[in-house]
Amino acid sequence: MDEVIRTAVGAAGLDPAQGRATVAAGADSKRTGWTAVREKSAVQSERDAVCADLERQGWTLNPDPRGDRPDASRSYKRGGWYLLVSTRGASQAPSTASALTDTQTLLTLTGLQLNLSDIPLPEITVRIG
Repeated sequence: MDEVIRTAVGAAGLDPAQGRATVAAGADSKRTGWTAVREKSAVQSERDAVCADLERQGWTLNPDPRGDRPDASRSYKRGGWYLLVSTRGASQAPSTASALTDTQTLLTLTGLQLNLSDIPLPEITVRIG
């Protein structure tokens, strides 16, 4: 999964080493992520390039029920993995992020593997008659 992120980031013309992993290596094999400080003036086109490469890699876009807004996060799925591509300004940045200037924002990719069989469901008994 980390390779998927590195490839998409690289396809957007960004150096993956300029960002940082959001999950420590080996900490959780069902979560991954990458984030980098980017200039607001370029981040939308960078995000669009990342998304285009994810689609080239076979990821399926989950449609946004609120419609396609230029600044909206985009969610993708493939093989039990979900990947969110988003931008976040200073007010939404995690407290561990360095201070952002007025011209900066964060470009973030967050991956999560979901297996619905891991979620316990209640047993239901149906009686007829």
